[in-house]
Amino acid sequence: MNLKKLLFNTSLLFLSVLGFSQNFNVQELGKAKLINVSGGASANSVFYSGNASREPFSYFLNGNININVAGLYNLPFSFSYTNQKLGYGKPVLMNRLSIHPSYKWITGHIGDVSMTFSPYTLSGHQFSGVGVDLTPQGNFKISAMYGRLLKSSEYNIAYPDIVPTYKRLGYGFKTSYAFEKINLGVTFFKAKDEAGSLSTPFPFELGVAPKDNAAVSIESSFKLLKKLQVFAEYANSSITEDLRVDDNGKGKSLSSFFINKNSTTTSYDAFKGQLTYPAGKGTLGIGYERIDPNYRTLGGYYFNNDLENITVNATQNIVKDKVSLALNLGLQKDNLDKQKQSQMKRVVSSFTADFRPNDKLNLNINYSNFQSYTNSRNQFDYINQVSDYDYLDTLNFRQVNQNAALNINYLIKNDKQLKKAINANFSMQDAVNQQQGRTIEGGASIYYNSGIAYTVGYPEKDLNFTGSINNTYGKTDSGKNIIIGPTIGASKLFFEKKLTTNASTSYNTTYNNGEKQNDIFNFRLNGSYIYLQNHNFNMGVIALFSNSSTQKNNDITATLAYTYSFDKIRMRPKREPIPENQEKTVSAPVLKINFKNQQFEGTREEIITQLKKTQLTLPLLPTAEKDNLEHLITLATLTSDDKELKEKTLDYLEAFAAEKDNSEKYTSYLAETTQKLEKELYQKDEGLENAYVTTLGRVNSHPLHNVNEADIADKTNYNSYLKLVERSENSRNQLKYHRWMLREMAVLSKIPANEIQQNENAAEFSRQNIEAVFKLIKDKKNATEIVDAIETKMIPFYHDLAVKNASNDEIDLKYIPK
Repeated sequence: MNLKKLLFNTSLLFLSVLGFSQNFNVQELGKAKLINVSGGASANSVFYSGNASREPFSYFLNGNININVAGLYNLPFSFSYTNQKLGYGKPVLMNRLSIHPSYKWITGHIGDVSMTFSPYTLSGHQFSGVGVDLTPQGNFKISAMYGRLLKSSEYNIAYPDIVPTYKRLGYGFKTSYAFEKINLGVTFFKAKDEAGSLSTPFPFELGVAPKDNAAVSIESSFKLLKKLQVFAEYANSSITEDLRVDDNGKGKSLSSFFINKNSTTTSYDAFKGQLTYPAGKGTLGIGYERIDPNYRTLGGYYFNNDLENITVNATQNIVKDKVSLALNLGLQKDNLDKQKQSQMKRVVSSFTADFRPNDKLNLNINYSNFQSYTNSRNQFDYINQVSDYDYLDTLNFRQVNQNAALNINYLIKNDKQLKKAINANFSMQDAVNQQQGRTIEGGASIYYNSGIAYTVGYPEKDLNFTGSINNTYGKTDSGKNIIIGPTIGASKLFFEKKLTTNASTSYNTTYNNGEKQNDIFNFRLNGSYIYLQNHNFNMGVIALFSNSSTQKNNDITATLAYTYSFDKIRMRPKREPIPENQEKTVSAPVLKINFKNQQFEGTREEIITQLKKTQLTLPLLPTAEKDNLEHLITLATLTSDDKELKEKTLDYLEAFAAEKDNSEKYTSYLAETTQKLEKELYQKDEGLENAYVTTLGRVNSHPLHNVNEADIADKTNYNSYLKLVERSENSRNQLKYHRWMLREMAVLSKIPANEIQQNENAAEFSRQNIEAVFKLIKDKKNATEIVDAIETKMIPFYHDLAVKNASNDEIDLKYIPK
């Protein structure tokens, strides 16, 4: 295929795609396969028998195919079919387009893209334009961008809630240089609205005005006293809120020299500093961050502001590295300019200790304390207060949450024939909400969870048995609750570990204020079989039997699923047949390549095949990382001699090891997030139920409840009743969605991290969000930041699922006497 024809076909396909983002290396433009096809299909069915209002049988089919053309862009197709409706996705006319060509150390960004220079300047705002990253070997790096951040949108009186926008253009750059002892970086960002881009008049009350903004950031990192690592960043942003104001403004800040100033011009500062010092076998760190109230730029969708944050963290290994200690302290407050009516202060502390005296015993202790204070008036109000009923509308709120956990693992025996282990855990969650120094009604709760488990394994037989007993004790204003019960389970691998089977049964009893509430017995059976790496068969049965003083429930749910996936189908240009008189080539030489503890041996083709098989062990990767590994294998296949093949193979294995480590970190962070979210949902559960019961009680006790509308003469009172009904329905829905999410998190939090992707919803969440989380991992963000970021994305994802799947039958009033 000649170059003209390739460019013509590429142009046609560009115009037919809905919107895509592609990375490709110009150096490999002519080397990539013409068409690569990948995808998969699955079929799932659910059988149900029980008291809930669910379909007795449901099924759904789905599949996806991705066609990669010339290594430049993708054409994704997908379909789904259930016993309710048919849906499919296909490329249609172009809406958004982004291309990221690269050549050696130059990477371009063309189309609808986003870039981040710093958290205080350009921070992830999408723009339509061009950008570039230059990362040559050496100490100098630079990034730059130019484009339209917002397009103009006229005011439409038919849709008054849609706010008009001015056309906004922006440009900026970030550059850094690493000197011998110090690193310096400078960031500049400028954005300005076109005042004449709107022609339709709009109401003044909308507060829409053309703006002008410039932001400058200076950062540096260096070492003091050979060991003390110092990082500091200062940012300044100036904004003219209304370019139409015709007067002169004053500005002395650095960024104000780059904008049109008038009386609406204001400037804001932000500073962040971090000191890290290696002490003994650990580190000591101190951080400080201060962001002015209303700090923002036009290069981001959201900015933290009006906060002062002080953090202290320390880690240390002692007793010949058998004990690891970690301490974190933080203090944050707002209302820096004393203009708000109230001020919020937060104190966060956590401590973790890990004791590992030998290979058999491991003991872990952690404690965290979160306190927040809100005060809205000065102390003279208290001095002048003459009765307990003065200033009842004044807020003096204090919230304290404490969490403590102890986990002990002891390996009784560990050899090839037999493994025995025992695990004991205990956790405490204490929450107190106070106002005016007194605990508010329903504002105190404490929960204790404990459990002990015994595991026996036979490695040579791939057989494991587990027995455990768990207990939960909770104390709230409404009473005391106890849940206790045993669980036993077994797992076994068959047919060379291709068939995985699990079976478990448990029995739980619940008591409220000493009175027995219900008994729950459940049985679970699961099986999974992998055939030829591409075919996966799954079957599961869950039987749940509950018995209370008011009702009995018998639920049986069975699932059957089949999944087929294929990685690549390559369509290569047709090869010319070898002439019969041509000599046959001799057998290819056998090569050996060692990498860490791995050895690859065979011909060139066999080694390439072995490398491709390693990719199948990492299905959980963002598209860019998968494409990069595929690209490195392609480079290996194109080598001309054995020496170069070894070099390219080692390049691939280095990248593969890094991505494997990132993938394992992701699954670990995801599992940690589900556990954190389960605790938070559990803490809110009683409050949401109480809110629903309160609104429901108001409806039931209203004089017009169950009264025919035609018999009601007082319409005003009836409208008031309807509002109570609406509030009750909203509270019911909120509790319903909350309970569905809580059950999902309870299931996920108990799944081992390396198996969590077998959960359908968790796998779909990963497909949508893994790219963003991988970026945080590669940016060396700490575990807390990453877990918080995953939780921020997980809450709306599972809430949407709850809206689709939760039913009213799932509401069980657990905290009221029955």
